[in-house]
Amino acid sequence: MEKNLTLLQENARRVTLIDINTATAAQLQTIAGITQQLACRILRYRDKLGGFVSSQQYKEVYGLSHLLQVRLIQCTTIHAPYSPKKLSLNQATFKALVAHPYIAAPMAKAIIDYRKKQGTFTTLRAIQRLPGYDADWENKIRPYLTL
Repeated sequence: MEKNLTLLQENARRVTLIDINTATAAQLQTIAGITQQLACRILRYRDKLGGFVSSQQYKEVYGLSHLLQVRLIQCTTIHAPYSPKKLSLNQATFKALVAHPYIAAPMAKAIIDYRKKQGTFTTLRAIQRLPGYDADWENKIRPYLTL
């Protein structure tokens, strides 16, 4: 068993990792079990997010089994430093806000209402004052926000 694990680790070192944030559907399809449909779904989700900042986000891709999530983690990388596409708290429209997977309509409305009542956001921490704010949500959305 230990010998098999060592062989797997050696093979993993020899494999060139795919940068998930620049990958094409064809590149993702080289991973065992990733069909064209799944590859396209992964890319659509990546684009909606503005890029993956953590391999843990693979869990959020609809229809991706645990086994395929593990394979993606093993076969892909997120090059550091990677800066995802940003949404401006002060300029994004309601439509642009709700297009992001982490911003539901009520939160987008709260952001717009805050701007109308309080003026511009002066810090990213100001999102803590929004109705419906949750620390877990902040940790997920923070890499995607700018002022």
